[in-house]
Order: sequence, then C-alpha cells, then structure tokens
Amino acid sequence: MKLNLPRYQMKLFALCLLLGAIPVMALGIFSYMKSSSIIESKVLKGNEQLLQQTQIQIENTLKIIDFSIFQLGNSQVVTDILPIPIKANDFPLVDRLLETMQRIQIYELGIRDIRLINIDQQWVISDKGYSKLEESEDLELFRSSSPLDRQFKWITQTVAGKAGKPPQTNVFLFKQFPNLSANPSAFLVTQMSNLELFKVLPKSSDLGSLIILDDKGNIIATDMASSLDTNVRNTPLLKEMTEASDPTGYRIQQMGKEEYGFTYRKSSYNGWTYLSVVSLDSLTRESQSIGWATIWACFIIIALISILSLKGANKLYLPVRSLYQRSAQPGEVSDSQTPKDEFKVIESRMEKMSQNYMNMTNYVQSLRNQLKPFMIYKLVQGELSTKEIEEQIELFGHTPEFRWLAVVVILIDTLEPTRYQESDRDLLLFAVSNIVEELVPIKYRINPVVIEQSQVTIIRGNHDSPEAFKEFLYETIKQVQASVLTFLDLHVSAGISRPFQMYKDTPKAYEEGLDALKYRITKDTETILFIENEEPEKQMVFFPDHLEKQLVEAVKFADEKRANVLLKEFLQILSNRELTHNQMYNWLMKLLLDLLYIPERQDRALFSLDTDAIPLYEQLKRFNTIQEIEHWFMVQIIEPIIHTEDQNKEAPHHKISNEVIRIIQSEYDRELTLEECASRLNYHSSYIRRALKKSLNSNFTDYLLSYRMEIAKKWLSETEMKIADMSQKLQYNNSQNFIRYFKKTTGLTPGQYREMILNENREK
Repeated sequence: MKLNLPRYQMKLFALCLLLGAIPVMALGIFSYMKSSSIIESKVLKGNEQLLQQTQIQIENTLKIIDFSIFQLGNSQVVTDILPIPIKANDFPLVDRLLETMQRIQIYELGIRDIRLINIDQQWVISDKGYSKLEESEDLELFRSSSPLDRQFKWITQTVAGKAGKPPQTNVFLFKQFPNLSANPSAFLVTQMSNLELFKVLPKSSDLGSLIILDDKGNIIATDMASSLDTNVRNTPLLKEMTEASDPTGYRIQQMGKEEYGFTYRKSSYNGWTYLSVVSLDSLTRESQSIGWATIWACFIIIALISILSLKGANKLYLPVRSLYQRSAQPGEVSDSQTPKDEFKVIESRMEKMSQNYMNMTNYVQSLRNQLKPFMIYKLVQGELSTKEIEEQIELFGHTPEFRWLAVVVILIDTLEPTRYQESDRDLLLFAVSNIVEELVPIKYRINPVVIEQSQVTIIRGNHDSPEAFKEFLYETIKQVQASVLTFLDLHVSAGISRPFQMYKDTPKAYEEGLDALKYRITKDTETILFIENEEPEKQMVFFPDHLEKQLVEAVKFADEKRANVLLKEFLQILSNRELTHNQMYNWLMKLLLDLLYIPERQDRALFSLDTDAIPLYEQLKRFNTIQEIEHWFMVQIIEPIIHTEDQNKEAPHHKISNEVIRIIQSEYDRELTLEECASRLNYHSSYIRRALKKSLNSNFTDYLLSYRMEIAKKWLSETEMKIADMSQKLQYNNSQNFIRYFKKTTGLTPGQYREMILNENREK
C-alpha cells in the first residue's frame, strides 16, 4: 500500500515509527540480555551461597576435631605418658590412652584413626597399639609432613584409585605438643574419614558441581560427574585459583566444546579452596525460550506502533499547516494542498521573535546585575534559607564549585587626619568596593557590597589547604590596601573570617569578620586580622581595680594631670593584655560607669557631657584605636566631670583633702600621721581633720586603714605575696593584727579572700 502523504507528514510518520520501534527493539534486546544475565547471576549467586554454606559446615567440623585433639593433647593421660620410654610395666598407661583416644573418635565427626607420635622417645601409639617409630607404617607420612610451620596443619595424601577410579585423597590433622614450642616433642596425627567428612557435599545438579582443593591444588573431594572430572583435573586453572591472592573470585574456562564458570572461596583456616563449577552454555540454552517470546512480542508491538504513528503523524501535521497559514502575510496566496516553503515564513517570524527575546534577555540581565548586591546583603545578613541560597547563587551565575570561602570585612581606620568628612564615609566605602572589583577576579569573589559602616566581600578559592587559601587572602587584601592608599589616600583595615565551605555559613563568617576588626583597637593602622589569630586563649585576666580606683579618685578630686596619666596607664594595660574584644569593651564600660557615678554619688548634676544624641556606649563602640578612646574619655567624660566638681565643691577643703589623699596613696607603706601631713602642708591638724570630714566624711586614720585594705586586696588578687610580708609593708606590728583587722573589715581572712578570688576567676 502506497501512502500518498505530504513530504513533511511522511517524515513525521517515519519519525514516529522510529521513535516507537527503536525503543521496543532496544527493550527486547535488553530484556533478552538482561534475563540471560539474571539467570546466570542467580545461578552463580546460588552456587556461591551453596559454596559458602558447604565451607562453613566443613570448617565447623574441622574446628571441632581440632579442638577435640587439642583437649586430648592437654589431657593428663597424654601428659603422663609423653616423657616415658614405654616398657612392659607402662602398658596400663597405654591402655588408658587408647581408651581416651577411642572416646574421641566419634563417628559423626569423621575421625578414622588417631596416632600419638613421640619424637623424643621414638614410639607411636595408635588404634593398633604400641610400636616403635622406625617400625611404624606412618613413618614416611610423618617425615614428608614435618616440620610444621605452625602448631597444627591439615595435610592431604593422594592415593592411587582402584580399578580405574580417580585417585583418592586422605586428610590428616597434624598437631604438635607442646603447642607453642619451636621444637615439639610429640605429634597427634588424626586421619579423617572422607565419607563422613564430606557427606555435606550436595550431588551434582544443573546448578553445578562442588570441588574441594587442598593448599597445593589437589582435589580432596568432589561431586562431579566422571565425564567432567577428567577435564577439570587436567586444567591449570585449579593451581591458578589455589595460588590467587584474593580470598574469593570467579574465573571462566573453555573445556571441550562448552564454557564453564568457576567460583572459588579460599579458607583462611587451613588454606583449602572451595570451588563451584557450572556450565555457562547450559544457562544460555535456558534463556533461548525467553528470546523467542521477546521477538514475537516486539513484532506485534511494532505493528501497533505503525498504525498509531500514521494517525499521530496526521494530527501532528495539522498544527504545522495551521501555523504556516497563519504566519503568511496578508494577501499572500497559499496553496493549502501542497505547501512548498512553509517553514521559511515560520523561520522569518521566529527570527523576529528571537531578536525580541534577546532584547528582553539583556534587559532582564541588567535588572539582575542591579539585584546582585541586594542578594549578597540578604545572604550576609542570614535572611536566605538554604534552598533560596542555592537558587540565588545559580540565578546570578555564581558557580557552586569551590573548596574554600571567606568573608572579608573592610573598615576605614579614621577620617580625622584626612581631607574627607564623616559624611563622605559611604561614598568612600563604595569606592573601596570598586577597587575590590577591579583587583580581585570575578572567579575568586562574589559582588562586593557595603553594609552599614563596612565593605564586605565573599572571596572563594580552590586551594589545597586552608593555609594556602589564607595566604591568598592576605596577599589580595594587601593589594587592596595599597590601592586604596594610592587612589583615596586612606588607611583601611580588614577582618577575615575562618575559611568555610557552605554558603549557608556566610552570616556566621560575617560576624567573625566584624569580631576580628574589633581587635584592631590595639593594633596599628592598615592591619589584616584573621579571627583565629586574634582570639586569645581563655585565661584568668584580672581587672586593674587599684588603678581604676586611683583614676576615679583623681577625677573626683579634680586632679586632671594625674587623671590623664592614670588613664594612659589603664589603657596601656588594656592593650597589652590578651583580652577578647568583649572583655575590652566590658573594662571600658566599667570605667565609664564608675566615672559617671562620681557626680551622681555627690548628688550633683552633670550638664556638660556632649553625647550628640548618641548613647555613650554606642559612641564607645565606634572607636578603632587606643588614642581615640583616650581622647574621648578625657574630652567627653573626665574633663566635664572635673569641671563640674570644681564648680560644686568647696575649693579649700577639696584641695587640702586632695593633697592628704595624694600623700596617703603614694606613701601608704610608711608610718604616716595626721600631724606629719599637717606639718608638710603648713596647716593645723584640726583644720585638716575638718577638711577631710567635709570632703570624705571620714577621718585620717580610717581613710589610711581603708586604703591599705584596698592595697592588700589588690596584692591578694594579683600577686602571690606572703601575708607576713603584706602586714610588714602596710605598717602592722605583726601579721596577726593585720589578719584580725582584715577579717573585721571584709568578714574573711586574707587566705580565705585570696581563695575566693581564685575560685571566681576559675568560674569565668
């Protein structure tokens, strides 16, 4: 039958037919091959399981025999008879030994005979009784089997078959005594009954035959048919599998006109090889019936596909004809029966659509580029889920193939000595971002963004180790710093997070980058800070209470010069110690609160603090260097407090009290009196007493003792000075007076107070 179809419709029919027929034919071929493979695999797997089961059963029997012989060798009767050169009066021992040996020869275990060979005394005891070793019929077997390379060994002996039958292999267990001796004095030789030992071997079937080889490749037992036995014994494959290093394996060997598969398992117990032999040709014959059924099924399906393809091609062609007619220009004459260039018109229209699509794509791409910083901002802030991160990374063209990631946070060190104003900071950070984009190739970074007062860049790399990646980061940031200094005349510092591998860890890495920058307070400008290098190890760090109290006292008594010196000393201690940024901030906050408490404690208002409508603790967080912090404390905190104190305190009493306090704080370790201080200040002692009472609400002696107690607490907290030395330095007659007054003041003895401070520091 000739099909009168348009050319394109004919092509559709041929295509549908091929698309339907090829999978069916491929499926048929695959089904036939797969079924053959499955049959072969199932048979081989069944043989392997049968082989494993047979090995386990036989080895369990051998191990039971081995253990029984071991018990016999360690029995009292064997121990008693071994050192004896047997004579007539020793035959009762021989009888006892024979009786013990006979009890062990259980029929189910397959023990046929047991012989005790004494090398030192040159005699043999077996089921036949006592005999000299040189007269024993097993002398030749013993000589051929010794020495043993371990305390026991399973040995086989091949004996020629009778009346044309295949040769037979006898199995012996040689066990030496003493067990661990390098020069054994005796051997127990156990001969096995092959009939009982290998009765678990199944009969030969279509699944194959089983063979057991000794450690030299000789056949010990088999259930092969005689026609196959000769071919298998002559094949060199047996020796190859015996000497193979793999404990299990599979080999294929052509024997005669058929191909056989050999599955083997090597025993780690005695070196025997358990072998399964199956004819692969017989397995192939089993799958031929499946092949014919598959062929007929394919022919029927292809016929159905031909009918359906003809109908399907007709339906598929209708939209093409309709599309051609609709795409024609108005007024164009179209032959609906035999269209010739129907796709050229469609092609022209598609080109116009493609051009429109490209224009739209470029427009969308420009929008994507504008949205990239927003995506990075949300990623850094942790506002994207794991699924959203994967979608956004793929959408914006960032490859997920990398080994290491790190977040670099860059801050401007200071704007004070530069030509820029604080209002220029945001523009400067965008300029730094542009420099990063120019210096760092796109394959090593994601679009830099500006977040609050910092410039943030996610840098990635495929370096071999984190150390190599960190070195790359360091060199890259050094180039950025140099370029920023050249083009913007600015010093910038960078905080770098720990290397990580998943984009979902970016928010944590961003926090690490910010935390690293907090440590630049003790560094110079243009620093590069890796968070893992900056975080100090946990240790006991003591707050300098004595220095802070002296600073507060100096401010309280309006001694600006001394306050400046003490503030420098306090900040120097803070920068020299291994503190975390949280500890630094806590120290500064404690100092700030204690200073602000001075006018409040005196019930006086402090009106001159310039806060710029920003909380003081927020101002304190913004500073990057010790010098900035020192300037802020002096100008914004200490000087206004001193000015307030100068205005509100009675100057004469205040100055006199300050001088007395200064003498006490500098000379507390010598014997001081009120009269001596009055003489040095050229005032009467009564006048000084009244001045101290008004200023401190305390007398000279109480303040001196109180200050000495503070010094004692400081020594107990920060030094290991002995209590006796403390009492002497603090002008006590003896240590008992010092301890008694310390306990009266604090409620604890000096030793208890030191222990309490140590416990508190350990808990921190």
